[in-house]
Amino acid sequence: MEIIRWVDVAEWFDPSQNGSAPDVVVPGTAIADWEALLGLIRSEGWRCEYQVGDERRPLPAAAAELFGPNLEGLLRSVWVWPDSDLEWIIRPWAPDEVVSDVSLYEIQGQERLDAFCRFLRTVGAALASPCSYTPRELSTATRR
Repeated sequence: MEIIRWVDVAEWFDPSQNGSAPDVVVPGTAIADWEALLGLIRSEGWRCEYQVGDERRPLPAAAAELFGPNLEGLLRSVWVWPDSDLEWIIRPWAPDEVVSDVSLYEIQGQERLDAFCRFLRTVGAALASPCSYTPRELSTATRR
């Protein structure tokens, strides 16, 4: 696998040019993929927090609970720390797409870029699907 060099991509991770929290998206998912995602979080032992509206809750036992009818209209977020200095915020809006973001401020320099790339590879492998990284300005302009 080719190493992505910070000097070649630093401008892509510049918060002043690309906003502070670009989207990380996995399209074409289903509840089974969300189950795999929750399983990954648990198996890796990643610290996480789940919030519905203003209420903190334990991470649901089953992925379907992220999308239950009793959650309509409530903002839901899952905060995950796959690395001590990398916060990943998942927005469970619909089962057909994992939409999340990370802070560009946490991806500065080769070491942090390497950690971010490991994270993307890990998520992509767990879901058997590519993870895309898109600056917020582009992703929100093209979202349904």
